Amino acid sequence: MLLEQKFVGNIKGQFLIEAYQRGYRWADDEIIHLLEDISEVRDGQFYCLQPVVVKQVGVGSKGEAIYELIDGQQRLTTLFLIMKYLNQFIDLNYSIEYVTRKSENGNVGSKELLDTIETRNLDSDSTNIDELFIKNAYKIIKGWFNDDKKTQKKFASKLEEYVSVIWYEVDPDENSTDIFTRLNIGKINLTNAELVKALFLSKGGNIDEKKQHEIALEWDRMEKELHNKKFWAFITNEKEENYPIRMEVLFDIIEKKPSKEDDFFTFNSFYKKFKNSSNKYETWETIVRYYQQLQEWYKNFDLFHQIGFLIAQGENIKDLLDKALNDSNPMLKSAFRDEIIKLIRKKMVFVKVNEKQQEEEIDYADLNYESHSSFIQTLLLLFNVETIRQKGDEDNRFPFERYKNQGTWSLEHIHAQNSESLKSNDEWREWLTSHKKSLETLIEEQKAAGTDVSEKEKVISEIDNVITNINTKNYRGSIRDEFNAVAPKVTSFLSDGDDYTQMHSLSNMALLTVGENAALNNSTFDVKRTKIIEMDKNGDYIPLCTRNVFMKYYSGSDTKLHFWSDSDRKCYIKAINKVLYDNDIDNNNKQGNEILPRLIKSKIRYGSN
Repeated sequence: MLLEQKFVGNIKGQFLIEAYQRGYRWADDEIIHLLEDISEVRDGQFYCLQPVVVKQVGVGSKGEAIYELIDGQQRLTTLFLIMKYLNQFIDLNYSIEYVTRKSENGNVGSKELLDTIETRNLDSDSTNIDELFIKNAYKIIKGWFNDDKKTQKKFASKLEEYVSVIWYEVDPDENSTDIFTRLNIGKINLTNAELVKALFLSKGGNIDEKKQHEIALEWDRMEKELHNKKFWAFITNEKEENYPIRMEVLFDIIEKKPSKEDDFFTFNSFYKKFKNSSNKYETWETIVRYYQQLQEWYKNFDLFHQIGFLIAQGENIKDLLDKALNDSNPMLKSAFRDEIIKLIRKKMVFVKVNEKQQEEEIDYADLNYESHSSFIQTLLLLFNVETIRQKGDEDNRFPFERYKNQGTWSLEHIHAQNSESLKSNDEWREWLTSHKKSLETLIEEQKAAGTDVSEKEKVISEIDNVITNINTKNYRGSIRDEFNAVAPKVTSFLSDGDDYTQMHSLSNMALLTVGENAALNNSTFDVKRTKIIEMDKNGDYIPLCTRNVFMKYYSGSDTKLHFWSDSDRKCYIKAINKVLYDNDIDNNNKQGNEILPRLIKSKIRYGSN
């Protein structure tokens, strides 16, 4: 087996495409995409195309190798056509033949067609589907260059100097059909992981047959463990479906792959390492060591939560691994834990640039939804994670896999008063229907207590009238005006002791995934509480602290169930402080054998308190 990078200009030999493969089928979009990708390569920037998998099956009359082309025939054929068009600026040193399209009975074969494509009438009738696609491809290439000699010359130079393929040459005794089938199940191309594995299992670099077997066994074990959704969500924010082979994420972590790099960045990194390496096994041992460290963190209850939070917030896990495993200066476990706390504290400082272009920290009491929503979301995530961690229940961990996979998380107003952003009949109807239910429940309770509910009952009638008008076909009145007239009355009845200055503050924010439901987003506390209970019954993931808010677990015993009051907001801030600030205890005092440090810089104030 041979695995290397090969510049397009250095591809040589005869390539045979056997009958088990389909013919040439690239259409306009795929060809233009390839042309544009190569055109955008900057001088000095290398661009690697998908792998070409071949097996040598003979030697030609001029000593050139004859290959069976197992995978990559569409790309290699398109590159052939491009180089044919650019023949005055670049040498073309290979040929292609689809073996089921030989010259016979007066019909031109695929090799003859490709070799003479520049002289062919591209608009003439085609005798088979392959000829039609090949002619069309050459026509697209000609049109894209538009006879611009300067562009042609520059493009040819890029092909020779900067554009390469991953050349994957399998052993001659391997079964080509089996390889092709494996590569094309689900139409998944060779991944970085498979290519890196091939590098490790190829000969040389201090890897003998025994070590090859050892690597293969360890690889299978790690691949299986990486299919654990909880472990996966702990170490990465990537979606599982983006990694059909899970080991690839481990290699991406180790090589610190930038998010916008080309598909084969990771393979290229390993290839450069191994090109002149005499000890590939040492690199494999490093990979295993990193993996074992990830497993150790995952199994440690405290580090699972604290490192998991940092990863969820975009911290580079490779940097953490290097801090823990640096051979020249490895951190003691206690020092590493201190470093983790420092990183969390750093995340929990919000800095902005003031009018004098100086950095200044924002006081937590000054945080507001409109200017600091992203930071508030980070703070509330930490509140949820730490609430679970500090309970110390090994069987109840923060579910990062659910947090990362259940839609897009956002900040929600616990109690919303502004319904003016609703704009459609459906949104108005839904808002009125859900708030009517809450108002009816409140009326029943207040009736039982002997409270006058006549004004509320009038509003129920107004709600019914607006809903009827919404449902009436060809109604000519202004639904918007009718809704805007009744909505403030509804909100007023379902609010209690509201301090409008706190409406966009931390004390009125929670994490939730209600998504694009505008009517729910703009609902009062009681309506959202009903929805939370419904979501919980359906098995939807509700963050613990969000559930506690809507179940009134943070509030005093005298709280009113249907309202989110000033007293409730104060209790909520007190609960956040208790978890994130008030756990600073001296070194001689331990809870569950773990010191609980302050994770935020200062106590969160509520209003003017």
